[in-house]
Amino acid sequence: MFKVIAKPTFEGTAKIPVAGEKDADLKLIFKHKTRDEAREYFDRVGKSEASDGEILAEIIEGWKDVDTEFSVEALNQVTQNYHQAVPAIFHCYTAELNKARTKN
Repeated sequence: MFKVIAKPTFEGTAKIPVAGEKDADLKLIFKHKTRDEAREYFDRVGKSEASDGEILAEIIEGWKDVDTEFSVEALNQVTQNYHQAVPAIFHCYTAELNKARTKN
């Protein structure tokens, strides 16, 4: 049965570029946002003075198979150590949100 209200979370795997190696899979548990909420979020992201971890924590609830417990500080470490992590995570998030549209 089709549900009018989407699940509050969903999973996705971001391909994080790793210097000198193949991309690493980062399995994330994302927070669902409505279309309007997502638009507002992405409009605000470019103007925010918050850390990358704080920004990402608005759309990420947790992760799987990572050697560190999920936290804003851990997200900041990821973005500092892997320079393309933020765009890779945003790409994964938007691709998952838009998946239904591309399958129809």
